[in-house]
Amino acid sequence: MLRISEVIEEWDVKLSTVHAPAGSRGVNVTEDDLDHIADKYGYKFKENEKAHYATLVAATCNAMQFVDEMDDYQPEPDFTLAPRENIHFPDKKDNQDNAWAFRFRLAHKSPTSNLLQGKSVCIKDNIAVAGVPCLIGREVESAWTPKIDATIVSRIIEAGGVIVGKAVCENLSTSAASFTAGTGPVNNPYAKGYSAGGSSSGTANLVAKGVDLGIGADQGGSIRIPASLCGLVGFKATAGLVPYTGCISNEALIDYVGPMTRSVIDNAILLEAIAGVDGLDDRQRAGTPFREQVPKYSQILIDTQEAGIRGLRIGVLKEGLSSSIMDKGIKEKFLAAVEVLKALGAKVEEASIPIHEIAPAIFGAASKQGGAIGRAGHATGRRQVMFPDLYSQLVPPTAEVIDKMSPINKNALFSGEYCWEKFPQVYAKSVNLCRKLTDHYDAALENYDILVMPTTITPAEPLPSPDDNPIVKMSKTIGKLENTCPFNATGHPALAVPIGFVNGSGGAKVPASMQIVGKFWEEVTCYKVGYAWEMAKDWKKF
Repeated sequence: MLRISEVIEEWDVKLSTVHAPAGSRGVNVTEDDLDHIADKYGYKFKENEKAHYATLVAATCNAMQFVDEMDDYQPEPDFTLAPRENIHFPDKKDNQDNAWAFRFRLAHKSPTSNLLQGKSVCIKDNIAVAGVPCLIGREVESAWTPKIDATIVSRIIEAGGVIVGKAVCENLSTSAASFTAGTGPVNNPYAKGYSAGGSSSGTANLVAKGVDLGIGADQGGSIRIPASLCGLVGFKATAGLVPYTGCISNEALIDYVGPMTRSVIDNAILLEAIAGVDGLDDRQRAGTPFREQVPKYSQILIDTQEAGIRGLRIGVLKEGLSSSIMDKGIKEKFLAAVEVLKALGAKVEEASIPIHEIAPAIFGAASKQGGAIGRAGHATGRRQVMFPDLYSQLVPPTAEVIDKMSPINKNALFSGEYCWEKFPQVYAKSVNLCRKLTDHYDAALENYDILVMPTTITPAEPLPSPDDNPIVKMSKTIGKLENTCPFNATGHPALAVPIGFVNGSGGAKVPASMQIVGKFWEEVTCYKVGYAWEMAKDWKKF
C-alpha cells in the first residue's frame, strides 16, 4: 500500500505533466502566495503541506488561465440589418440637462412588426448596445464598449422603434437622486436645479422633454422614483416578465428593466414589445409567458375602457402613508387621487400590512450584501450572458476605482464588505425573508385586486452642491425608496402614475405620483387603474 507521501509525490508528477494551453507561460504558485491566502483565514500550514498545496493550486490556476485565454462566447448582433449610426458624445449645447450619454441612431432595416413604428426611444446607460460606449454613470474616459445587444434592444428595433441614444444613469446605476453621474447632475425637467430621481435619471428627463419612449432599469425603485419625480408613467413589471439579458446587474434578486413613458397606453405598448421569455435570462421564473403569449396590453385597455374599474377592489396601504417623514402635500394629493378612483366606481378601503414598514430593512440586507458580491464579480450560479470584459475594468475595486465612485456607491461598497465580515449569515436570511414579505403582500391581495400608495413619500429635492459632505448628499434620497424597494424584493408588479404637482422643499412645483401594486402577472389590472385615472383627470391640472 502506498504511503500518503508517495501518493502526493505521484500526483505532483501527474500534475506537472498536464498540458498547458498553447501560448501560455503557465502559472507558478509559490509558498509565499499560499501564505498570503492562508493568512486571511488565520490558518497555519502543517509540515510539508504547503509545497503540495502550491502544486495543487498551480494546476487549478493553469486551468483558469486556459479558460481566460479562450475567446468569449456572446450573442452576435447583425450589424448589416441593424447598423449603429452617428455614434457621438453630445456637445453641452445639445445636452444642457446632462441627460444624454452617447447619441446614435439604431433602427432595424426589416422590422418584424410595427408595434413601435417610428417611435423614438432612449435607453438607460446600463443597457448594452454593441459598438456603442457605455458609461454606467461614469466619466466619458471610463467608457466600456459592449459586444452584444441587450434582448430588449433587439426587441425594440424589431418592433420598428428607433433608438436615438443612451440616457445617463447614476454612478454605477445606484442612486435615488440625480447628482452622482460622472458626466454631471441631471436636472428635473420641471424644476431646474432639482433632482430628477434615479437611477434612471436621464431617461426620465428625456422622455418628459419629448423623446417618445424610454427604458429604465429598477433595482430598488430606479424606474418608479424618477417617473414619480418627473411626471411619468413607470412600470416595474412582475419579476421575470421582461428579460434582463444584456443589462448590467448589481444583484440579480432585485434586477428589473422596463418602460418609462408619458402615458399609460404608450407604457403598455412598450411593455408588450419587450416582454416574454428570451431563453437566456435565468431571472425569468415559472409563469413567464413566451413571446406569442404576451398579452396585448394596450388593446385590452382600449377594449375595456368603458367598463373601467367599476367594482374593482382597491386597498389603500395604511403603512404606505404612515412614515414620520411623509410629505404633507404628497399625502393630500394622493388621497385626492384615491377619491377619483372611488368616483370611478372602485371599491376602496384601507388595507394594513404591518411588515411593509420594515420591508426596506430586509431589502437593504439583500441588496447591500448581494450588491457587494455582484460588483466584485463574485456572483455565481448564474445561467445568463455575462460581461467579463466589464469586470476586467471594475474588479478588483482599486483605490483609483473607488475614488471615482459616488458617496452612495462608496457607502454600498464599504457597508457590503464590512457586513459580509460582521454578519455572514444575514444575506441568506434576507433572501428567505423576501419570501416572507411576498407571502404577506399576497395575503392582502387575496382581499384586494390592487394596492395603492404614494410612489415616493417626499418630493424632488434641490440638487446638492459638489462640496457637500457624504451625509448631506445621501440625505437627498430620503423618502424615495420606502414604498418602492419592497416590491423589488417580492417581485410584484408596481406601476407609477403622475397625479399632480406639489411644493418641493425649495418651493418649486414638482410632480407627485401614485404607485399601483398588483398580483403576480396582473399587469393588465395595474394598467386599468392607471388608465382609468389618466382618462378621468389631466394630472398637470389636478
